Amino acid sequence: MESGSSSPEEATRAAVWLRRLRVLKGTPFHPQWLSDRFHALSRKALKGKDAGWILDVGSGDSDLSSLLGPGARIIRLDYPDTNARYQVRPDVYGDARALPVPDSSMNKVVLLEVIEHIFEYARVIRECRRVLVPGGRLYLSVPFIYPVHDAPNDYHRFTVHGLKAELSQAGFEIEYLNSHGNSVIVALQMMNLSLLELVARALGRQYLIGLVLAIPVYAACLVNNILAMPFLALRFNDAAVFGHFVIARRES
Repeated sequence: MESGSSSPEEATRAAVWLRRLRVLKGTPFHPQWLSDRFHALSRKALKGKDAGWILDVGSGDSDLSSLLGPGARIIRLDYPDTNARYQVRPDVYGDARALPVPDSSMNKVVLLEVIEHIFEYARVIRECRRVLVPGGRLYLSVPFIYPVHDAPNDYHRFTVHGLKAELSQAGFEIEYLNSHGNSVIVALQMMNLSLLELVARALGRQYLIGLVLAIPVYAACLVNNILAMPFLALRFNDAAVFGHFVIARRES
């Protein structure tokens, strides 16, 4: 997580520290486990779906091949400037606001945690509809409560009501919608991210102090993850969620 107000030096040192934690990703021992687990659940919604042409927009380092059947033909597309920070290069470079893909040529479009980083996001949703075959499906996830990340290219947060209106206006019918999290686990994850930002700032100012501070911060994050476990399945406050995952069908 990069704070919108962090200096480049702070962000770089924080990124190095977080990379060392990647081995723990997907487990309760990682400080961002509470939000990351929902991103993983969104991707699992693709598992076992029918094969066909699939466009993964804003692919980054993602690899959907393990989730999809052997007949799936995946095109990974990313924007040149933002893709530079990833290890994996896409199949195609392009702008999501003007996809370099023919009309009605894709069976599915995957758009996970992307449109918050595009100022003219409504154009992206319309482009997804254009390239889908009639009845084709858009798999979309967006944040609601989450700190600024990948600054300065972070522009939007989405309520479920706004998301429904945007998709309807673009010519999509929502088949499935799930809002991720509840007020307890969102609060605990935000506390973890605030603590990580504290370490990032310390690393930027005095590296050794930052490393010493990282030890109690990591312990506190682990305790927060453990405290959150009994609340993971509760849905008592859908107004406080990390974000939303949608499967929407292109109307004919």
